[in-house]
Amino acid sequence: MRAVLVLVCCTAALPLAGCGGGGSNDSAGTTAGSGDSAQQTVSIAERDFSLEPSTANVGRPGTVTFRVTNDGQTTHALEVEGNGVEEKTDSIQAGDSKSLTIQLSKPGRYEFYCPIDGHRGKGMEGELRVGGSSGTGTTPTPGATTESGTTTDSSGY
Repeated sequence: MRAVLVLVCCTAALPLAGCGGGGSNDSAGTTAGSGDSAQQTVSIAERDFSLEPSTANVGRPGTVTFRVTNDGQTTHALEVEGNGVEEKTDSIQAGDSKSLTIQLSKPGRYEFYCPIDGHRGKGMEGELRVGGSSGTGTTPTPGATTESGTTTDSSGY
């Protein structure tokens, strides 16, 4: 029965993940999800030329929403890839925000970065760890943020 519930939840989440590089504005800052299929959220601030945080952790595979805010002066975007996933937001103008919801079905490491004009090479890159060795998220460190089962570590480049 639990396997059927997981299958139904995953199938229902797939339309949210979308195809290609779509993203949507998230000015309200809310996330969808309920019950056992609670959505995990990672908030990322893009600056000229860094990502804050540059390392993030989510406790388990599933639906992850990246809330991306462009705190820089130039146009940025966010791309997430790894384990068969490659999704990105549309361009994000200075001062704007977008959300990118992705189904990350495998535990492991994923990379995220700004794909615009060599920004990645200037330091706009980071790593997302999905699931820990014990299958749970890591303990927050000082300065970390936790929301919807997500831990982000503010240490970086």
